[in-house]
Amino acid sequence: MKVRNGDVAGFGLVEVVIAFFLLGVIAAAMLPPLYNGIMYQSQQSATATATRAVNAQIEKLRTNSTCAKLQTAANTGVVVKDGFGGQITIAAPGTPPFLPACTSVTTKQAVAITLIARQGTRELARTTALIYLP
Repeated sequence: MKVRNGDVAGFGLVEVVIAFFLLGVIAAAMLPPLYNGIMYQSQQSATATATRAVNAQIEKLRTNSTCAKLQTAANTGVVVKDGFGGQITIAAPGTPPFLPACTSVTTKQAVAITLIARQGTRELARTTALIYLP
């Protein structure tokens, strides 16, 4: 039977346990930035969806050529869903009538309309556009 010397090559159990402990500490230190990154990405996705939806709604309102059609479209809110299933509500701010400058159906005028996209109480996007009524 051969007897081994004291210097055995390789890792012992103590070294492996210390390595796993250090890897665990590093992994635990990386969890908060990872979580914050996921939350930030979710918020940015909702903001991008809200911006696209608000711009689409403005373009839809530009297709309405009369003051009455524009007033009706501005009074009704639009609900869209973001990539994570959250609801985004697009509506004009305040209380009706939303378009006080829209008074005459017969004269040519440009009417300013503001739309706000909200998710719960958080405002994601806001735009003000001039819409020409022939």
